[in-house]
Amino acid sequence: MIICEIGLNHMGDEKYVKEYLKSIIHAKADGVLFHIREKSFYDQYPELELSDKFYQVISKILKKNKIKFGITLADPEKTEFCKKLNVDFYKIFSKDILYKELIKKIISSKKRILASTGMSDINEIKKFVNLIKNNKKQITLIHTQLDNSIEKVNLKAILLLKEKFKMNVGYGNHASNTYTIYTSIAYEPSDILFYVKGEKVRRHIDDPHAVQLMDLKKFIEELNELKKSIGKKTKIKMKANIK
Repeated sequence: MIICEIGLNHMGDEKYVKEYLKSIIHAKADGVLFHIREKSFYDQYPELELSDKFYQVISKILKKNKIKFGITLADPEKTEFCKKLNVDFYKIFSKDILYKELIKKIISSKKRILASTGMSDINEIKKFVNLIKNNKKQITLIHTQLDNSIEKVNLKAILLLKEKFKMNVGYGNHASNTYTIYTSIAYEPSDILFYVKGEKVRRHIDDPHAVQLMDLKKFIEELNELKKSIGKKTKIKMKANIK
C-alpha cells in the first residue's frame, strides 16, 4: 500500500483534516494514517487531540471512498474504540514495539499491523519478533530512521530485515529529501509510508520530511509509474525498441 501519514499534522483542526482527506482521495492513495497518542501526551498538548465523534466522520469519509483507515495507536485503552471505528490497520510507534499490553490488544483485533523500527537495532527487533512469533503473518516491519539526514536512510536494511526475519517489510520515510521514497522502490517494500502536510500553518508536527498536499497527486502517480521499472530477476534477449 501507499500510505499517507497525516499523523498529527492536522494540528487538531477538523476543517484542516477534511482538506487533507480531499487531497488524499484525489491523489488515490491506498491508505491514511492518523496518530492517537497516550493520555500524557494530550495532557501536554490538548490542542492536538481530535474528538472520538470526529474520528467517526473520518471513518465514514474513507470507507465511502474505499481508502484504508489506519491508526498509529499509543494508548491501549483506545483499542475498543478503534474496533468500533472498524479501523482497517494499525501502526505501532517504534518506541512501543516492546509494549506488551498495547501489542496484545492490537493483535486481538485481527487487523493488519505495521510495526515501526525507527528507534530499534537488530537485537530489539528480534525481541519484538519473538514477542509476536505466533502472529507473524499479521504483522509487517517498517524500516525507517528517525533522522532527516539522507545519509541515515540506509535502505539496504529493508533487505536485511526481509532475510533475517522472513516477514513483510515496508519503508517509512523521515528523510527531508523525499526523493528517497522513490529510491526505496528498488528494494521492493511491501508498503510505502510518508507524511503529508498542507499549507494552513507555518510548521507542522512532522514537517521537514512531509510531502506537500499540492504535490501529492503527481507524487503518487510517479511512485506508481516508477514501480513498473523494477521488473523481474531475469535477463532475456530482446529487440531494440527505442523511439
